[in-house]
Amino acid sequence: MSFHFKIRICWTILILFCIGSIWWSDIYKEFTSKFTLTTIREESKTSLRKEYSVDFTNARQLEDRIQARRKMVADYCKRHKTNDSLFGTNLRYFLVFRKRKVIYCFVPKVASTQWQKELFVLKEEDEEMSRDANFTVAKNNLNYFSEQEARQMLKSYFTFLFVRDPMERILSAYKDKLLEDNKIFRRTIGRKIIARFRPNATQHALETGSVVTFPEFTNFLLKAKEYDEHWRPFDNLCHPCAINFDFIGHYEDLAEEAPYLVKKAGIDDRVSFPPVRASNTTADLLQYYSQIPNTKILQLAKIYENDYKMFNFPFPGKLAKLFDSKES
Repeated sequence: MSFHFKIRICWTILILFCIGSIWWSDIYKEFTSKFTLTTIREESKTSLRKEYSVDFTNARQLEDRIQARRKMVADYCKRHKTNDSLFGTNLRYFLVFRKRKVIYCFVPKVASTQWQKELFVLKEEDEEMSRDANFTVAKNNLNYFSEQEARQMLKSYFTFLFVRDPMERILSAYKDKLLEDNKIFRRTIGRKIIARFRPNATQHALETGSVVTFPEFTNFLLKAKEYDEHWRPFDNLCHPCAINFDFIGHYEDLAEEAPYLVKKAGIDDRVSFPPVRASNTTADLLQYYSQIPNTKILQLAKIYENDYKMFNFPFPGKLAKLFDSKES
């Protein structure tokens, strides 16, 4: 074998090696990039699922809790409120989602605005269904239906509501509607409160209804007995003794119970409740309720006695420190 022939073979082998190296390098890069991208996507999906979904390993405990609440309401109603009448009252609080066969009774100041926002997609489904049926208005609460239709829906649809500790709800209503610059409530309620419960009120306060104090507001609740929907007792809004709700949630457990509710109602394909930020309301409650005598706190609790007993809210609960300090 000649020397030149050997040189040509070596060059050929070298060229083939280089070509092969480049080819394998391209394959490796493509494989690793795809693998890395897939991994990132999967990890991202997993992360989102963890952030926005409930851990259903404790689903049994959640279900037991809901059933215990339902039984407590049924037992209380059997003992105390056997003649609760639903029809002939304002049923606008019962939002009907016909396509999904779900009814939500909203209680103002119990995350009701957020729930209605999240459930809006179901309302859109019903509006589309109404257009297809040539209806001019999508019927979205029980006031639109006959008594017979409403009774049938309440029996066959999935029904739910959320409730809240009455003292926390009262405070939330006060801060949102009267302490904040809510011009409508200041004109309609604030001016009335100041005129009746503030001696020597200024003309400006009488005209604007601004800066109603918490003691003035609680005096209004106790003496005027005008119950706006934002502080009206639950049983006057959703009539739990007339309706056997499938799901009774607590505002205090919203972060855990909202995802479970949408799953149980079969609407989790369209509805997801956003993450709930934990908050400590004890300091807020103590700050405001310390401004009124304990006797008035007890009188307020009496107004909401049915709510406390039906839904197992402890009293005085977070306000116990006020009673302890004033008794010592």
